[in-house]
Amino acid sequence: MAVERWNPTMPWRPFQQPWSPFEGLESLRHEMDRLFEPFTGSPPPSGIRESEWRPRVDLLERENAFVLVADLPGMHQADINVSVQDNVLTLEGKRTFADAENGNGRYHYSERASGTFCRRFLLSTAVNAAQITATYKQGVLEVHLPKAVEAQPKRIAVQAST
Repeated sequence: MAVERWNPTMPWRPFQQPWSPFEGLESLRHEMDRLFEPFTGSPPPSGIRESEWRPRVDLLERENAFVLVADLPGMHQADINVSVQDNVLTLEGKRTFADAENGNGRYHYSERASGTFCRRFLLSTAVNAAQITATYKQGVLEVHLPKAVEAQPKRIAVQAST
């Protein structure tokens, strides 16, 4: 008789997925993020409501600037709007698919999200609005937001005393 060492990730029956104690936490985290999102920035202006389609975004802070990178596949440059007001960065737009608009055929299955979206991000320091640049290439939007001069760190030289 052969003896096998017990493995907690080994399935009990063939083709059964191993049990994970963290199985439902990802959906719980998504719901908590959605619940607290209104408190992280200003409310949307009248006529614009948050949609279920939320493009994936990275917002990183460098020494002299913020950089926003957003995945916006299948969108046209003219359908993307980026604005900054009172240290709140707003990214909004609309993605549509030609088949859905023209009524050519009918969908049997669709996982691609379409419609309008509006994302807002509260920036921790003031930015220089006159020098903001945005580029859109191969479905990726990149926005550079230089920090205002007064918000950039200043290096102070230390003098040797005699």
